[in-house]
Amino acid sequence: MNVLLIGMPGCGKSAFGKAAADSLNLEFMDTDAEIERREGPIPDIFAERGEEEFRKIETEALRDCLRGDDRIISTGGGIVTRDENIKIMKDSGAAVIFIDRPLELIAGDIDTSGRPLLKDNAERLKTLYKERYDKYREAATALVINDGTFASALGEVLRLIRNTVRKGEIL
Repeated sequence: MNVLLIGMPGCGKSAFGKAAADSLNLEFMDTDAEIERREGPIPDIFAERGEEEFRKIETEALRDCLRGDDRIISTGGGIVTRDENIKIMKDSGAAVIFIDRPLELIAGDIDTSGRPLLKDNAERLKTLYKERYDKYREAATALVINDGTFASALGEVLRLIRNTVRKGEIL
């Protein structure tokens, strides 16, 4: 089975996913990287084809990433905007870990220039947070609050994954 990491842009999904995969000797996948490998830069997809087309491509990337086993998969921040994606994640049997980083910490860290929905106004981050927060909670099977050091949050991610493994639920 697989582990999915969900949360806002800049919450640490990719960094935690890579580090956890390395630590546990698992494959790491990133839905955004998969989209870019297939279709080109995400900002170009938004500009040329629009958000709705991007979200369709994102759903296919999610499905494809879930076709393998023993993967840690980082998802794009907007993966929860389509109810279909929440259903796919829940139906996959994967552990879905919501990396919850306080908005003020994300805002202090994030470079919005390469993020299509944030590029024009960092205030948009607050709006997206409000729109998505309940969806992240709905999709998640576990929660990690990322408000301290990278090492402490990574330790919590690894603990959740290992506990799930011991219960025989995944991997």
